[in-house]
Amino acid sequence: MQISLTELEKELKEEKLRSIYLLYGEEFFLLESSLKKIKKLFGETIKGINYIVIDDTNVDSLISNINTPAFGYEKKLIIVKNANIMKKESKGKGKKAGNNIADNIAEYITENIDTINESAILVFIEETIEKNSLYSTIEKNRNNL
Repeated sequence: MQISLTELEKELKEEKLRSIYLLYGEEFFLLESSLKKIKKLFGETIKGINYIVIDDTNVDSLISNINTPAFGYEKKLIIVKNANIMKKESKGKGKKAGNNIADNIAEYITENIDTINESAILVFIEETIEKNSLYSTIEKNRNNL
């Protein structure tokens, strides 16, 4: 279930934060604006404690960052930005490296959705996406968040 920007804005105005967001598109300003609103609603962020930024250089640490408690805080805000994990697997010579990570993250989310709901807010931000296993998992779990 995909939600529109209008629906996202409505949820944020009602001060409702879900556990997982997938923001994507070429409108950089709109993506950044939505992220700022999520951060503001989340509250105080201390980098490395309850606020983690992940990109393509450290995306393999996402699961361990989810598992590490936000010391002194109820939840952790984890931003996964331009990590290139929303791609389908390539044909022919096996999978893209990023796709193995996407599959692992998708499996982790499926198996640990309750833990994620209690301890983290994940915001995936990509310019372009393809419907891979991670995308499907996020969409499938959207109603459980």
